[in-house]
Amino acid sequence: MRLLLACCLVLIAGCQTNPFEEQPKDLVYKTSAFEDTVRWGDMRNIVRFVKSEPGESVQTPEELGNVRVTSYEVARPLTEVTKTRWSQTAVIDYVLTDRQIVRQLIDHQVWESDDEGKTWFRTNPLPQFR
Repeated sequence: MRLLLACCLVLIAGCQTNPFEEQPKDLVYKTSAFEDTVRWGDMRNIVRFVKSEPGESVQTPEELGNVRVTSYEVARPLTEVTKTRWSQTAVIDYVLTDRQIVRQLIDHQVWESDDEGKTWFRTNPLPQFR
């Protein structure tokens, strides 16, 4: 009986699929770096993840200096839209430090690659921390 139970457990464990297996590893690294940047309060550098046109730079919103993130949770993991376009949703809790107001926002992220998945950039606007 124990042997049968052990065999069943091995079969069930072997049938599980890894939900991260099919995600482009460079995209996983990029979204993880974005999460770390936001979570650890390096808010002025989140513009580095946003795609800009050649010769154009993305301006850092002034309000980011007044934000302290208290939580960043992925609500919907990376989901393929096309091979070079993926989306993800995060819930971000934060405090406006000048007023000590606690807020929460839902950040719907769109990530795209122009070079077959080697580099990834966020193509939709950054969330508004108000």
